[in-house]
Amino acid sequence: MKPNFHRPGTCPGPRAANLPMSDRTTQSADTNSRRIPWWSFGIVVVVLTFALFGDRGILHLYQQKRQQADLQQQLAEVEEVNAGLRQEIASLSADRRHLERLARSQLGMVREDEVVYQFASKDRLTASPRPVAGTGASR
Repeated sequence: MKPNFHRPGTCPGPRAANLPMSDRTTQSADTNSRRIPWWSFGIVVVVLTFALFGDRGILHLYQQKRQQADLQQQLAEVEEVNAGLRQEIASLSADRRHLERLARSQLGMVREDEVVYQFASKDRLTASPRPVAGTGASR
């Protein structure tokens, strides 16, 4: 019986060293075409990072949309206040009674022929009287 030792390069099986040259190139091309280079994964990671976190990325776009919604809400509130102020201006320029009412309530104005009576509040009545400067007896 013969031993199962083989010399290098004569081992049975589909090894590239045992194949003719034309078969060797097709086998190495098949192996390389099936393998994805490591740098392609790096490129994919970089592209995804910029797509998510870049200046024009998805997260930035989400923040911009949220800020736009907030600004639109603020704009609606300001427009509502402006509409009320426009209505107030129209009322003040057209209605003299409304203008007089505001002058009396906010500015404390009175007509020339009116007499104003001011009463002391209850707090001032219960407080100790303060001497007024210059009313004391001089000796």
